[in-house]
Amino acid sequence: MMRRGLASIDASLLTLGIFIASAAAAAASPDQEVLPTLGLCLREAIETVVVQGESSYDEARRCRNTRVDIVPTPLAVARVRSEEEVQAAVRCAAAQGVQACARAGAHGFENAAGCSGGVAIDLQDLQNLTVESASKVAHFGAGHTLGQLYYKLQTKYDLVVPGGAESGVGASGLFLGCGRGMLTQLHGLACDTIRGVRYVDARGELQDANADTNPDMFWMAKGGGGEFPGIVTEFTVQAFTAPHSLYARDCTFPPEKAKALIKTWVSHLPEMSDPVHQMFTHITMWNSMYVNFPSLCFDCSPEQIEWFEAKVNEIADAVGGGTCHSFGHGWFDQLLFEAGRDRGVIENKAEA
Repeated sequence: MMRRGLASIDASLLTLGIFIASAAAAAASPDQEVLPTLGLCLREAIETVVVQGESSYDEARRCRNTRVDIVPTPLAVARVRSEEEVQAAVRCAAAQGVQACARAGAHGFENAAGCSGGVAIDLQDLQNLTVESASKVAHFGAGHTLGQLYYKLQTKYDLVVPGGAESGVGASGLFLGCGRGMLTQLHGLACDTIRGVRYVDARGELQDANADTNPDMFWMAKGGGGEFPGIVTEFTVQAFTAPHSLYARDCTFPPEKAKALIKTWVSHLPEMSDPVHQMFTHITMWNSMYVNFPSLCFDCSPEQIEWFEAKVNEIADAVGGGTCHSFGHGWFDQLLFEAGRDRGVIENKAEA
């Protein structure tokens, strides 16, 4: 019997997988007596396994989210290196009637992401990446963080996929959860680019899902997030030529202008969202003394930049009371800026 995982509501959530359990295990916490048998089963096929009670357990179970109320307690953490090891981990969990959960970026916001009472399958070593040069279709392992995927695609192939700017987030959770980012207005949501997935099902069998094979599973992969009933090991996605130059116009307003800014900005969104303008625009509001209205134009011609600046200025002038400035830089510069380089959150290098 399968018990589904927590639905993904944001690309930064760690949610890949399926929770696999017997009817009895779904109703009650797994008995600690399964630990010895479970550990032996996992170690027969997987090199790196940590179970409860071992000295390295606290480090192995830890999520990147260090919120004090998030204390995952999986029975075991299996760090896999291949699809065969994922299959073995699922079969061991199923044999003991406990849940099996996938972990990629480890950015889950709830305890369910930590697979308490089950086997957390750590996918971070699934790092394969190949690209079909003619079609720009990329095949990548489910262990990539978004930053790793961005870096490899750009430096090796001059390609990019739509997604956010937090480099440590697992790419798998972002794609399954329909993550968005700066290129969304050009290329859609991350899940829009999925052409297929390879996954391990509840029986530990390796399966493919695409438009022709297991189409229902393919449909679920395009937005199902943690509800996807399988552990994805590889994605096939449509990539795009990476932008080389970005022209930005950044406007800042006092907080009392937030309502007017949002109303004015929304009224212009249909026009600004047209891919012909090659732009990205959003509003950020934090618990601070200002409201930010940043916009970007990707590889824009002089004519496009002229339209872009005029449109941003039109919105800013209609709201009043703001200040705007323009600047240009590269794609990785923008990613590092968005991820917090200027605040010391991330290193000032593209590999970060």
